[in-house]
Amino acid sequence: MRNQMSSKVKKVAIGASVVLGSLGIGGAGFALVGAGTASAATTSSTGTAKPDATKGQDLRTFLRRHTVDATVTVKTKKGLETISLVRGTVGAISTGSITVDPMGGSPLTASITDQTKFHNTTDAQLATGDKVGVLVYDGVARWVNTPKAVTQGASS
Repeated sequence: MRNQMSSKVKKVAIGASVVLGSLGIGGAGFALVGAGTASAATTSSTGTAKPDATKGQDLRTFLRRHTVDATVTVKTKKGLETISLVRGTVGAISTGSITVDPMGGSPLTASITDQTKFHNTTDAQLATGDKVGVLVYDGVARWVNTPKAVTQGASS
């Protein structure tokens, strides 16, 4: 049972690094991953061995492309704050909020404010059923992204 918990902790730490990296807080995310592996702390270094950067890059690329739903709680100067990343389809959209239905999770609703950044789309172009990725920070959608090749909304 302990090995399963350790594996879960590592997966959460890696997921956190992906989410934090997308926010530009990559150092904190890598600290989480580094702290989660006991073998790295006990490995003796008997030379000038370079870390294998490609393994980390491959893992980050895999997680960035395949993460469907992730929630991380981080400790900041303001206290505990929650960051959520959801990838799925638009369940509902209005001028003030967006609901995303992930593939196998519960829907996430977030506010759309002046802090919301849209990539490859605008809020007016989004329609129910469009593929979307949303980064939510304290209940506000901070980042909304759609695939480049997808035609969004009702525009024909």
